[in-house]
Amino acid sequence: MSETRSIEEAPSEVRTEDLGVTQVAGLTGMGVATLGVIVVIANQFGPRIFSASYGYLFASFGLAGMFYHALRDGTIEVRRGYLFFSVGLIVAALIASIIPGPLMGGGDKSAGHHFLPWTPLLAIIGLTFLTTALRHETNEKFTVYGLTLLVVIGASLCAGVVAVGMVRPESLAGPGILLGLVGIGFMVAYVSRVDTSDGTGYLIATLLGILGAVALVYAMGRSIFPQLVYEGPPGLLNAYQRLDTWKVLARVAEVLACLGFAWWCLRNTSLPVLMRYGLAVLAVGCALVFVYASFVTTAILQPKPYLVPSGLLLGFLGAVYLTISLGLVSDSQLVTLTRRELGSIFHSPIAYLVLISMTLVMFLGYIMFLQAISEHAATEPEISEPVVRFFFPLSFFGPIAAMIFVPALTMRCFSEDKRSNTIEVLLTAPVSEWNIVLSKFFSCWILYLLIWIPAGIYLIVFRVAGDSPFDYKPVLSAACAIAVTGWGFISMGVFCSSLTKNQIIAALMTFGGMFFLWLLHWSQHIGVPGSPVIKQIVEALSVANYSETWAQALRGQLAVKDMIFYVTKAIFWLYLTTKVLEARKWG
Repeated sequence: MSETRSIEEAPSEVRTEDLGVTQVAGLTGMGVATLGVIVVIANQFGPRIFSASYGYLFASFGLAGMFYHALRDGTIEVRRGYLFFSVGLIVAALIASIIPGPLMGGGDKSAGHHFLPWTPLLAIIGLTFLTTALRHETNEKFTVYGLTLLVVIGASLCAGVVAVGMVRPESLAGPGILLGLVGIGFMVAYVSRVDTSDGTGYLIATLLGILGAVALVYAMGRSIFPQLVYEGPPGLLNAYQRLDTWKVLARVAEVLACLGFAWWCLRNTSLPVLMRYGLAVLAVGCALVFVYASFVTTAILQPKPYLVPSGLLLGFLGAVYLTISLGLVSDSQLVTLTRRELGSIFHSPIAYLVLISMTLVMFLGYIMFLQAISEHAATEPEISEPVVRFFFPLSFFGPIAAMIFVPALTMRCFSEDKRSNTIEVLLTAPVSEWNIVLSKFFSCWILYLLIWIPAGIYLIVFRVAGDSPFDYKPVLSAACAIAVTGWGFISMGVFCSSLTKNQIIAALMTFGGMFFLWLLHWSQHIGVPGSPVIKQIVEALSVANYSETWAQALRGQLAVKDMIFYVTKAIFWLYLTTKVLEARKWG
């Protein structure tokens, strides 16, 4: 009989862990960031050896090293240290928004003088380190504290900006839009950490959507309804004081559209119950206002214009709130597929490479913009508005960057599915071709919008550094032009991706289409050789010249016909893409 004997082993060897790359990056970053902060503060009291620009540069590199450390090192000391560091930054952002300034010099000191750039900047940096610390946190108590901080700050900012924007619309063009975007960041960080299919996460996501719907409807209503009620029934008359048939038909269509939207909300079971009935009530209320203004004359003063910029900014925030909420709580096929596509995009390096590259391109354009402003100011002390017409990140570098980065965003839409043979699973799933195509389109378009955020940040930096306001209305028209023309670009890229399983070929085809549109810009300046027929064709195609469309928008001229063209172009390319999928499905 054999006897089984257990062999005793010595305890594991205890070794002292040496400093690795992560720890060295964190310690070095902390030192460099501290040096940068000291340099910036010291320059507030007079010139020093290192200027404030070097201080910002040191702080940026230092924070990058600290963020790398916080992201990679999850030990309890590190994550708790960065947790308290993030809370300190958020508190510093609050203090910067209320303490009076400036620090040096006499005269009256106004509260909120340090709001720009410190409050949004410190809040975003604090949010970044807070989400990173919560990513590694294992103690439930600290996790709850961190999530509570996220939702309290996010909800307060989102709801507060909407409430204040309704009472004081002029605040939206200043700190309002920045605080609203910061609030969105905190809310997104919260909902990404909790379950939004049920419970508290579901309720908060639903309330965010209701808040967005209220803000959007209020912005549209205040922009349209006061003038509508002021005009009353005479607004439906023509120059001969008779009922205008087209105006009456348009008013009937508006009422039916509101009622139709309310009916759709009530029948759409994929939406939360509270959101369904809330949206339906708002839609019916809009229909009643249209009907009231068609029959009743109300003696009121002529209302002041509200749409630009307050209505656009409040409506933009409301649309973002509502979109995020629907993306979280809706069970519709389109929303679910779009979430899937966005997740796959941000799990690949291409999204981050495009964002980083676009930031560097925008930085180069911003430096040239400052040089152009300085040269112009040397010859003409008073620079005529709009100043942003010199903004190279949009006027010169923007069209070229779009021509390069849009193919990079869209090349993998269907090509990757074909290469990995997942396209067959997608086409045999119980979803329509239109939902598949639109989900690819919307996910790429959302990322396309995100890559233009650095341009807006540089304009805010220009406002702070120059300490002088400028006409921002052309910026709004340029943003509308970039967003709408993006429909045409992205839809063309999605179509090209549906034709081949080779991503490089898809990117080259998209690049060729956009390069042709870009050449139309130069053809208008250097002339087109050839017969009069060729010149007429090129002139007819000039509406597709997106570079000129952007330039006109920066001058404050938003061409409606160009917007209609790009919307129609998007519908055309998306329709062709669905037909390609149908042909493959039945083939």
